[in-house]
Amino acid sequence: MPVKQQRAATLDEDLDMFLDELCAKWNYRNELTGAELIARKSPVTALDFTRAVVEAEGLKPDSEHNLVRQVKRKFIQRYGLEVSPETFQG
Repeated sequence: MPVKQQRAATLDEDLDMFLDELCAKWNYRNELTGAELIARKSPVTALDFTRAVVEAEGLKPDSEHNLVRQVKRKFIQRYGLEVSPETFQG
């Protein structure tokens, strides 16, 4: 079940906020945007999001098991297994 926390009004803005939080926590560069993630595939799944974040850091998801697990867990805590603009509740 997703954890309640500060949210933006739209999914793309909320994904941007979430990406910024991950960057602050793990010192990522954050070259992704929420709009870009939604445009790639909607709904955005925990696995798709995690792969995009890890690959944006220049890493290979298949060799970064701990990082993949951590990012995926954070996504699921915030959104559940997947989220789309239609199902997002800001």
